[in-house]
Amino acid sequence: MATRTIYSITLALVALLIISTTAGVYYYYEYGQATQSKNQYVGELTTVMGQYNQLATKYNSSLSLYNETFSLLVGTLAVVNTSLPIYQQASRELSHLWSQYLSMKPASSSLHTADILINFGNGTQHWYNNTQVQPGWNMYIETVVLSHGELQAQWYPQYQEHFISGIDGVSNSKSMYWFLWTYNSTASWQVAQVGADDLPVYNGSVFAWTFCGETPSYAPTCSP
Repeated sequence: MATRTIYSITLALVALLIISTTAGVYYYYEYGQATQSKNQYVGELTTVMGQYNQLATKYNSSLSLYNETFSLLVGTLAVVNTSLPIYQQASRELSHLWSQYLSMKPASSSLHTADILINFGNGTQHWYNNTQVQPGWNMYIETVVLSHGELQAQWYPQYQEHFISGIDGVSNSKSMYWFLWTYNSTASWQVAQVGADDLPVYNGSVFAWTFCGETPSYAPTCSP
């Protein structure tokens, strides 16, 4: 009886040893697989991070080229008449590139936003709310961008200003003219005291263009 008991215990211990050994081998195999997968993921992550850094470098380089191009185009538009061929090319390119830039710019880019109204005097008016503007731009350049270059203006070097005579195909006549307005919460709408070239567009600026007649004292007969 005692021999059978010892034999049974021995069998149980051998079975337990076999089970423990099998479980150990299984978990060791699983551990090896997990370690291999981890190393593979780390390698893939390292490769992806390297590719990301390369793309980020190229991306930032592209944004820098955009900014340089903007400066060249704005500098050209700032001193030419709209009747010159170079104006048509530069203004359209500026509007096109600006749209592309806004679609790809990083969230960290520091741009101004402004609200701008264009009132054509015939019941048609367009509000361009929260319009994104490059810091340093003035109201003349912003009008070029908003109108996609559909602007008529004469450049006067002695005053360093443009006289705007047409926007989006609506031109001055003997009795109707374009007037530029500024707005603030204290004085509401006021006719601009300087030309569009001398009005920088700050964050939160509100401006308007209106097309209407004028009084004998050259005051506009309309308001935004």
